[in-house]
Amino acid sequence: MKKFDSAMSKFEEIVLVTAIFLMAFILVGGVFSRFVLRASWGFTEEVGTILITLVTFFAIGYCARKAQHIGMSIVFDLVNIKVKKAMMLIVTLGTCAAMLYLTYLSALYVQSVHSLSRVTPSLRIPVWITLLPVPAGFFLAAVEYLRCFILNIIKKDVYISSLYKLGENTDEAVLGIADGGGDVVQQLKPSDDGPAGGPESEAVEKPAGKDAKEVE
Repeated sequence: MKKFDSAMSKFEEIVLVTAIFLMAFILVGGVFSRFVLRASWGFTEEVGTILITLVTFFAIGYCARKAQHIGMSIVFDLVNIKVKKAMMLIVTLGTCAAMLYLTYLSALYVQSVHSLSRVTPSLRIPVWITLLPVPAGFFLAAVEYLRCFILNIIKKDVYISSLYKLGENTDEAVLGIADGGGDVVQQLKPSDDGPAGGPESEAVEKPAGKDAKEVE
């Protein structure tokens, strides 16, 4: 499973980075050609739209795997670890269901566009092909949230994605914010040779809770 995660993450990263670089090159090149060379690229807006669609929807599953989606965690941060666990089960299962439903709707839309035989004006690419990242992105996100849901059932720890537990890959892991359950968390303490959070900082343990003393 780790090999699959690594391969899938690498594939998504390659696709997203390539699409972003192509989008930047084509859009900037189009502006340069129009105002400097006085020759407009007719496919600039068309390709830019296709790449924006690819990046926007293909990144949904990638962000879900990396736990990088924007979240409203005010209530989540205040409750204890058992309630966090229950909330993650509800959130991941509900989000998975929502993503599957959106996958279904977007697949129907792609099918309807395919039946119309529409093509793009400049490059004459079938429009339904340019829309494939939409259901693909929703489906990948659904798979990731389902995996996170299963991990939270079979594992004792609270998983915020299929790769990361609570406190990993977030600011909490750096700042040492208490998780509300009274567990021991890590806080970065600046060493004499480097700034806080730098490569020469050392991690010290601090008990979470009202009686916790500030680490000096």
